[in-house]
Amino acid sequence: MDGLICGDRGNPMRPPRGGRAVAGLQVIVAAVLMLCACGVPSRDNPLDPGNPHPVDVAALLVGTWSRVDAEANEIYAFRADGHVELHAYASRGSWAVNRNAPADSVAVITYSGSYTLSGAYLRLSFSAVAVNGPDDTLPALPATDPTVRISVEEQRLTLHQLDGDRVYTRL
Repeated sequence: MDGLICGDRGNPMRPPRGGRAVAGLQVIVAAVLMLCACGVPSRDNPLDPGNPHPVDVAALLVGTWSRVDAEANEIYAFRADGHVELHAYASRGSWAVNRNAPADSVAVITYSGSYTLSGAYLRLSFSAVAVNGPDDTLPALPATDPTVRISVEEQRLTLHQLDGDRVYTRL
């Protein structure tokens, strides 16, 4: 056992001196790092029911919200009783959509139904659809009730969807 050095030369099976102290120090350092990584255990999440001042997302959602971009021209109307309407505007020609134009130049599809909130998740259940033109065909209702995560910041409602965020402005 000439080439084996493990602690004491006289006893090759004895662990090096200070091994337990180093292992204990490693455990203490690991515990401190884990506690620091958890952050401050405060209850400042506005959706946390343990927060003394939670945000009432339902109250913030109630109202009329508008979105106009290259993808869509829409207005959502959320009522306090859980009723929702979606007005989707489309041009009947190649010109830009003007919401105030006569019905023969702007198609309006109106979906109506109800909504429910669970924390920051909004579930829309549309039960009826209507169009403003007598010759327009009714589109089908959504096959499933979509559920999306939402955020309301000042005058902006954001629907966080898998294919991108949809941002609406309060009217």
